[in-house]
Amino acid sequence: MLEIILLFFLCRKIGNIARGKGLKPFRWQLYTVISFFIFEGVGLNLALSWLEIGEMKNMDQITKFMMQHPGVFLFSLFTGFGGYLIVRKILESRPGI
Repeated sequence: MLEIILLFFLCRKIGNIARGKGLKPFRWQLYTVISFFIFEGVGLNLALSWLEIGEMKNMDQITKFMMQHPGVFLFSLFTGFGGYLIVRKILESRPGI
């Protein structure tokens, strides 16, 4: 839920930057969402492998693990934010009108 709220504000920021450069904001917002979730998944897998967590079979195991290790969730959000930063850097490097 927290990532949805974070993505809302990040997409608004990217949309404003794209409009300022005369580009289509929806395209860049879509890039932001895709990049955020890809990087968040990579961060989650990296954290799980770093902690040497094996296979989780069902949602109860995942919920129990996340309650015991909230840092894994925060690390995945942090890496997802890195995906936003990459899209923002690419967008800012594009020439404006």
